[in-house]
Amino acid sequence: MTGEGNDMNETKGNSSARNANRPKLKWYWKWPGITLLAFTVFYMLMPALDSFAVESLRCKVVSAKSESSSGGSRGSATTAGVLVETADCGRIYISKGVTFDSQDEVAASFSAGSSYEFDLGWFSRVVTKDIRNGIPTARDYRLVR
Repeated sequence: MTGEGNDMNETKGNSSARNANRPKLKWYWKWPGITLLAFTVFYMLMPALDSFAVESLRCKVVSAKSESSSGGSRGSATTAGVLVETADCGRIYISKGVTFDSQDEVAASFSAGSSYEFDLGWFSRVVTKDIRNGIPTARDYRLVR
């Protein structure tokens, strides 16, 4: 009986003996985990990355239409917004201050051929322009007279 108890105490208290038989994680399994963690952190920081280094771009509006964007699981989260087509800046999405009740009114407030200044954050200006079908989001806009 004393021999059995000693073996049990040795393996319980000695973590190095317990881990000696465990195979080590291969190096090539670490990279997907690190990459997934990096993308997750980057995705979580996107709103913060779009809130600094805000610059104004002057763009000539071609058209504007109300549009809703959806995200989440099976489109469970829907956001009201306005998609503005410009001649020199491409498409710009506006959702700040836009509700489902006011999105048609906001879209109608843009006059084709007029120049507007759109305030875009760093993420919208730098990252979304390189993403396929990426549409930058304006933080604010105003008519230039």
